Amino acid sequence: MSKLFKFNRKSIVHTIVLIVSIFSLYVSAHGALNRHGNLFNGSFYDSLLFVFTIYFIALIIIPLLLKNWKKYLHIPILYITIYSLLLGWIRAVQRSNSVLLRKGFSVEPMEYFTFDSVFKLSMTLIPMGIMALLYSIFVMDWGKLKKGFFQKNTEKTINSIAVILIMLYFSIMPAKPKTDAFFFVSFFILFFYINTFYISPILFIYNKKLKYIIITILWFGTLNAIYFLILYFFSGPMGKSIVTRNALSISFILRATFMAYIPLFLVSLTYGYIRVKIKNQDNILEAKESELSLLKSQVNPHFLFNTLNTLYSTALEEKAEKTAQSTAKLANLIRYMQEDINKDFIPLESEVKYLKDYINIQELRCAIAPQIETEFSNIENHTISPGLLIPFVENAFKYGIDPSKPSTLKVSVVCNENTINFECINSYNDAFKTYYKEQGFGIGIKNAKQRLELVYPKKHTFSINKTDHLFSVNMSINTK
Repeated sequence: MSKLFKFNRKSIVHTIVLIVSIFSLYVSAHGALNRHGNLFNGSFYDSLLFVFTIYFIALIIIPLLLKNWKKYLHIPILYITIYSLLLGWIRAVQRSNSVLLRKGFSVEPMEYFTFDSVFKLSMTLIPMGIMALLYSIFVMDWGKLKKGFFQKNTEKTINSIAVILIMLYFSIMPAKPKTDAFFFVSFFILFFYINTFYISPILFIYNKKLKYIIITILWFGTLNAIYFLILYFFSGPMGKSIVTRNALSISFILRATFMAYIPLFLVSLTYGYIRVKIKNQDNILEAKESELSLLKSQVNPHFLFNTLNTLYSTALEEKAEKTAQSTAKLANLIRYMQEDINKDFIPLESEVKYLKDYINIQELRCAIAPQIETEFSNIENHTISPGLLIPFVENAFKYGIDPSKPSTLKVSVVCNENTINFECINSYNDAFKTYYKEQGFGIGIKNAKQRLELVYPKKHTFSINKTDHLFSVNMSINTK
């Protein structure tokens, strides 16, 4: 039933638009032939261009922008330019022919083909763009549109609609000249969004106050200079301007600045601050979920595989208590990975128990037992993100501890009231080659550092040192 509805909806909309288009072209052609006896002297070619533009925007430009607006943004910009120049030339030729018919002498079309006239004609794209947008929306799959674009581009959609409505308002308002009003509003919009999306992050994300102040002043001055230069050069012969050349004084610039740009600057700064905060929270949550899911999926398969291989080798060598203990520890680790690893935070004591079991199991694969020193103190009453410490111990066994040679490992978790201090120091030998090194097997320190950034942003310190055949990792986490 829904498919039938979609088919009927699209067919009805296409039919209505086609009928309206044919009717408008017929009326334009009929009127041009009756009044002038010539299609070109009337509005037929205008209407033909309008109809083509609506179809082109609705069925080609909008779907491309929804698919990948960054990749296809040049297409609407190019079409706006071509449309404006073509319509400007059509109108200039029409006016030239009209003068010839009324006054009996010829006037070159270039007399009427000016920047000001072309620019004003480009404003006709605003209402047509809105009609094309409505047409496009009605013939699209609304479900896919919602999931594929609006869900990911909610902010862009809202801002785009706001800009379109503002420009539409100024295109139909009775204020004259509209060219000046358009420039004024366009520079307001440009200033607002550049300051919101590109300049304010310098302050709110990177906290570079001096750089932010300098860039703001330069951007503010440049925009004002360009705006007043445009009004200066396009006033006078090219049309009466709101700002005449005599009005371009320092006092006028200051009044325009403080009355218009300063309030807009404060609003854009507030918007920039709010969107940075919201975006940070969204990014942290999304990145944390995806990263933790990836890391957990990486941990389980390879760790179980390695551990089972170790237990299998041990079982072949001896049927004793050692195997039973190892099996029990493996059961604890499996339970940990199935239950605790999916939680946001667990007691630090549970994490430490996991570390102990992991170290004990890894010792089994060493023909020459490594010298291991552990220290765990004041770990009660603390919580930690699960599986955060194990990657560093895992790397120590994989890359540093040679099972066939004497090795050393020191692991410590020492806490005070507000801080968890972790240290892992292991011996290493650059000549030691392992399967893991060749294959890049394991989570690795890189992913562990990413987890730290996600779970404890600005609440941790982390350092790695590699000297004198010792590899050390030091980490401190503020738990408050």
